[in-house]
Amino acid sequence: MNIARILALAARINRQIVRDRRTLALIFVVPLVVMTLLYVVLTNTTNVRTLALVRPTGTGSDSVNTLIDKLLPGKDKLTVTTIKADQVETTLKQGNADAALVFPADFMTQVMQGGHPTVQIVLEGSDPAVASAMLDLNENLLHQLGIALSSLTTQGHTQPPVVPVATPLTIATPQYLYGGPDYTFNDSLAPVFIGIFSFFFVFLLTSVAFLRERSQGTIERVLVSPMKRAELVMGYVCGFTLFALVQSLVILLFIVFVLRVHYSGNLALVFLITALLTVGSVNLGIFLSTFARNEFQVVQFIPLVFGVQIFLSGVFWPVAQLPGALRPFAYILPLTYANDALRSVMLKGANFWAIAGQMGALLLFALLMIVLSSLTIRREDA
Repeated sequence: MNIARILALAARINRQIVRDRRTLALIFVVPLVVMTLLYVVLTNTTNVRTLALVRPTGTGSDSVNTLIDKLLPGKDKLTVTTIKADQVETTLKQGNADAALVFPADFMTQVMQGGHPTVQIVLEGSDPAVASAMLDLNENLLHQLGIALSSLTTQGHTQPPVVPVATPLTIATPQYLYGGPDYTFNDSLAPVFIGIFSFFFVFLLTSVAFLRERSQGTIERVLVSPMKRAELVMGYVCGFTLFALVQSLVILLFIVFVLRVHYSGNLALVFLITALLTVGSVNLGIFLSTFARNEFQVVQFIPLVFGVQIFLSGVFWPVAQLPGALRPFAYILPLTYANDALRSVMLKGANFWAIAGQMGALLLFALLMIVLSSLTIRREDA
């Protein structure tokens, strides 16, 4: 083994890396950017939940409301908003609360008369993890309230019992606005996985394939043919998009019928969302491949194109809970709108008009990428 030859080869590789500024940025700058972004998101994202409370209003309501307020967790864990009984569904649908706790107006009157008033828990339910946490919180709150009320109703007659008597209230079967008790954390992640995998693999496939077209001189040969530029652009877009759509369809069908995740919306609408995202991803791959000279340089785009969207597009944390400085960036990412639309359809059963805004944003992204990819192909003719 010749040490000199080994060192010479290592030195040549080092010189190549040093001369490639993009590779140096990938090695030293991109990891710091991604880690900083992750740190900011993890340390500043709020996990405070919101409870909509329909309070008792009848006789003795002041005392029981004071007791409820004492039993509620602190503001650092739970935000409480008071609403009327007819506002429960609207409040949950608008995303202004994660759950609602509904007391009858004459709650305290029923308790003092020896009755067992029924308290209703209503869960928004689109995120099973949040729904489970809110259900536990409300059941624990009602359990503590029942114990406290049991002691109150015995005072003045006998000494408060050492062991609390039966809870003087009834907890109705929890209601779910969306989803249900059978929905799991995997069901909430399935919609975003459809968007993520469709976007990522389509981008990777298109960028590498188009780079190969350029490096092998295929584009130059096509450009000297009688084809018009518009025909050339649409030919490449349609060719790549066809297989990208088939890939997206396979991903969708696998998640729904093989993994058997729960869903409540129209699968055709889910595919339409995925198709719009796919068209944008195809043209993004064509556009960015212009700035790469080999497959390794294509891979260098992945942390910035894909990694950033994982953190900011609502995959693990709702966009509304991100630090204020990062939210504007989240709203310019296509996956933000795709994830929101896919979750709305699959978990909430939303129709086309309910997600028209998200669809419009994805269409705008696709059109912008088509224009940029067209300019990219024209540049090959220059």
